[in-house]
Amino acid sequence: MKSCGQLWARITSPDNLLAAWGRVRKGRASSLAVQDFARALECNLTILRGDLLAGTYRPGEYQQFRVHDPKPRTISCASVRDQVLHHVLCGVITPLLERGFTEDSYACREGKGTHRACRRARDLVRQNQWYCKIDVRHYFDSIGHNRLLTLLLPRFRESEVRDLIERIVRHQVPGQVEGCGLPIGNLTSQWFANTYLDGFDHYAKEVMQLPAYIRYMDDMVLFAESKAACWLALEDAARWLRDERGLELKTEATRLAPVVEGLPFLGLRIFPSCWRLQRERFLRTRRKFARREREYREGVPDEGRLQSCTLAVDGGVRWFGFKNILRTKTDWATGEGAASGSNRVKRGGSWNNNANNCRSANRDNNNPNNRNNNIGFRAASTMPQGQAGSHPAMPVSRAGGNEHARPRVVGSVGERHAGVSSLLGRGRSYLARREKPVVEGVCG
Repeated sequence: MKSCGQLWARITSPDNLLAAWGRVRKGRASSLAVQDFARALECNLTILRGDLLAGTYRPGEYQQFRVHDPKPRTISCASVRDQVLHHVLCGVITPLLERGFTEDSYACREGKGTHRACRRARDLVRQNQWYCKIDVRHYFDSIGHNRLLTLLLPRFRESEVRDLIERIVRHQVPGQVEGCGLPIGNLTSQWFANTYLDGFDHYAKEVMQLPAYIRYMDDMVLFAESKAACWLALEDAARWLRDERGLELKTEATRLAPVVEGLPFLGLRIFPSCWRLQRERFLRTRRKFARREREYREGVPDEGRLQSCTLAVDGGVRWFGFKNILRTKTDWATGEGAASGSNRVKRGGSWNNNANNCRSANRDNNNPNNRNNNIGFRAASTMPQGQAGSHPAMPVSRAGGNEHARPRVVGSVGERHAGVSSLLGRGRSYLARREKPVVEGVCG
């Protein structure tokens, strides 16, 4: 393993401290803690730099709070001074850590993220027959300090850099076992946790030689061409994670299934022909925005803050091609959904969910020329925004002339997609008439 030197001068340079402060302040200028630090900014940065050069820096106490989105977690929030220090360190060492990462790791990295991870997962679902999705139980709480430092410290030559990293890692979080666990909420924790599983990325690609693999932090998906191969890969992965990293898989979250049943990944269910918003994520989004509306009526956030929340909630899923997830039943009763009273694409409804097209006259009635109006499936997008020309194929609900038959998955991957493509003539003609071929409306 190649080690890096001459980093300490870059870490402690005034320009690096000022740039780190800019990243901490970005989007948080209204925070009281940030404003307090900014009142004596030059003095605070000078003291922090002096502590680093003298070797007397010590992390402060955490402020902890619980969140339940989607599952209970304890968030440990560091002080603004410590956050600046985390950005000071990560701004220099993370490009060096990232050099050894594979292309299949999508968490934290610039140019990666959840959107590109879902797009890559969609491509892998189309190319493979079976998948095995695994998740680590209490991942951040299970990371051993000694194992982590064994991976991190040999990468840096200077004793000052190694001492600073060790001081951050070994700073005990309240409520965690001694010598184990990283605080959820720290920038350093994200990068250290990502590095902790980088060894498994290489093992899956180079030793297990899987046909496809993808990871977002501790959410990992192994692809194989058969069910038996998936089981072998699962056993091999569980053994390596237990022996090499001391981690345990969450058995209740393990999914092993053919790709035609859909891959649950990062809030979506990804099929070879489309992707859908998972019901839990949809309901959670609606509940969160309803809570923001109640707070606004009580005068807690101002109108600008509510608008920002709206853009964040709605924009987070519009990239995938979903629309109208924040519409209420009242909105639909007075608008396009007047015929249905909800935002469900009813059986017999049209792709654009227009009220005039949700009439019984538009139902199939065994008319072979009107098959597309009777699909009636939910929350599916056929073209993510920003990905023109590479959208999934239109979903298929029937095969051949049999109105009640479902398309069978037979033959190789190429034969499967060729068979599906032959059933999409009407769907493609419809896409040609639409400017943005997405399914409008999400059902609960």
